[in-house]
Amino acid sequence: MEKKSVAYGVGEYLCMLLIFLFVADPTNTIFHLKNVVFVLFMGYNVVFRKADWAKLSYPLIALVAVFLSWLFAVLNMAVIDTEEFKGILTAFMVLGFLPWSHHYDIIRLAKVPILVTALITLLLFWLIVFLPFTEGAIYTFMTRHDNTIMMSKRVFIGIQLFCMYYKSTSAFMVVFGVSLYNTITKGKRTWLDVVLTLALLHMFVISGTRSSMMLPLLLAGIICFIYMRNRRYINYIVYPAVFVFIIAFVVLLAMLLMETDEPSNLVKYAHLTSYKELFTENPIYMLIGQGPGTYFYSLGFHKMTLKTEWTYLELLRNYGLFSLLILYVLLRPMFAITKYFARNEV
Repeated sequence: MEKKSVAYGVGEYLCMLLIFLFVADPTNTIFHLKNVVFVLFMGYNVVFRKADWAKLSYPLIALVAVFLSWLFAVLNMAVIDTEEFKGILTAFMVLGFLPWSHHYDIIRLAKVPILVTALITLLLFWLIVFLPFTEGAIYTFMTRHDNTIMMSKRVFIGIQLFCMYYKSTSAFMVVFGVSLYNTITKGKRTWLDVVLTLALLHMFVISGTRSSMMLPLLLAGIICFIYMRNRRYINYIVYPAVFVFIIAFVVLLAMLLMETDEPSNLVKYAHLTSYKELFTENPIYMLIGQGPGTYFYSLGFHKMTLKTEWTYLELLRNYGLFSLLILYVLLRPMFAITKYFARNEV
């Protein structure tokens, strides 16, 4: 075990601060401190912590996939948005922290920064609900800061909802899963886990994006199943409940996707038409990708665009089969939940 020295504490606090900047200011347009703190944190680790260089293979895999797709795009003389490509590289550079990640309990350190971010979102949400005249000022602020929080009114199953989507919301899933598991497990429950679970559930519901609204429900169902599956006689309840939950989940998802009155659905389906045309005319893109930071014409926006809301199709368009390598690297942290449950199974 590492000695709990002053230097050790510095590392913990730098890690918490960096996590807060990543989740609270994902666009780095509010505090403008993300790069500075990241450099300080990496410098601290190089000096005071021992690295496990085997973990460096993961960021290298991602960077190789990005550069190969970029190289093919250059050879095809595609138009590449330099700022977008730079942003992609910067995002993957964060994975350079992995050789030192074993020194930190990332999930524990992330709880407070994520809770603070969730409470900020909920405070702004209810402020607008009770004081509608504040919406203009908040919207203007977010617009000037690269839409860190995206605000809109959307219709789901005939119900209009005011929605606020924090751009870092998807990064909260792992912490939500662990906090929910702790909340329903006797002996592990803490007030922080309870408040975090409720706050994040609220944040997911008001996000207005189907993935952020539906995935937590699916994750909660999986966690409850893991928690109860070994209880005596519980299988007589769990398996029928799981079957009903799956049917209800699929029906709800189908209803949301088939809403013809929802403007965003019309835009998304128009994007699909454009993807089909692009891949039909250029089947090679499914193998090597069009390249990171490249444009294509979408009927959804009626203009050339860098990206759409179809994230996985965008990965396929940009990187082709190399997207499988990127998905492997990006989704691997989700295994942290499985390992956590395995270590704490009751």
